[in-house]
Amino acid sequence: MMEKSQIVKALKKPHLALKKGKGFLVHNVEDFIRIITQQHKLSEIVNQKEIRVLGMRRCGNHAIINWIKSQQTGKCQFINDIPKTNPYCYKYENLRERFPQYKKEIEGYRQQAQGNFVKKDCLIYSYEDYVVQQVTNDLIFNVKHDLYFGKSAIRYDVIIIRDLFNLLASRLQRHKKFLEDPNHQENYLSVSRRNYLLARYSNKTIVDLWIDYAKEYLGETNYLKHNKVCVNYNQWFADVEYRRNIADKLQIEFSDAGIDRVTSFGGGSSFEGKQFKSKATSMDVLNRWQKVADDPKYKKFFSKEISEYSERIFGHIPGTESLIN
Repeated sequence: MMEKSQIVKALKKPHLALKKGKGFLVHNVEDFIRIITQQHKLSEIVNQKEIRVLGMRRCGNHAIINWIKSQQTGKCQFINDIPKTNPYCYKYENLRERFPQYKKEIEGYRQQAQGNFVKKDCLIYSYEDYVVQQVTNDLIFNVKHDLYFGKSAIRYDVIIIRDLFNLLASRLQRHKKFLEDPNHQENYLSVSRRNYLLARYSNKTIVDLWIDYAKEYLGETNYLKHNKVCVNYNQWFADVEYRRNIADKLQIEFSDAGIDRVTSFGGGSSFEGKQFKSKATSMDVLNRWQKVADDPKYKKFFSKEISEYSERIFGHIPGTESLIN
């Protein structure tokens, strides 16, 4: 079922809707042909390790992914914030349209989109602002997993959660760019709509989504089935032994490489940008909420339920009790 906002967009820009519809049809025909002709390839192991990462925007996704990638030995590939379609095809078409000068990268993605996979020691890909059930309950996409990614020897599901007080502070800071710059399209005070949320998920707010992630983290739900690894961003940032334990769960030889790098994905920190690019652990990421505590746009988000889930995962964060409505 198509979301109402998508229908409105289609009516306003019929040429874009037609282009997307044509692309959808072409991709499905390509998938069918590959299923028929590439059965011999689909049984081969392509990825020795596959790590699927889920997290909300500004929850520390890229810091943690970069840290994982920096310690992983051998050939490692990361695909950022993928849609629920062939990720290599998506990257190929996106690069070809926006950055045609990257001919080598474009050809590499095109080849893998066609099933000519490069063997990897580790494949990492991420989903941002997706409802967990939306990722795990899509039968068609899951059936096509090996067609899109290649077969993996072992798969992991990593879910990242950051306390909502600091997460919302970062999103509010990022949102200011949305208000100041007419070319900045992302509204960070709502759940990202570029993920084509199904109609039954379309009314999810940031708070709803955070509670869903909290429930999955705590085991109240268990949608993620592939060796689930839960990462508390606050603890990951502050505690080297906690990071060592996460690396062990992902079968990575711990070196803590990448811990001080601020990645370019997402423009770096919402507050300092790339100012701390070689000393990320010096940033005051656990007290961002204090900078926006008096902002009425910020204070409206918090409730007793948020406070209870937050304390169960992160413990008491002194001073935040004044924010609870």
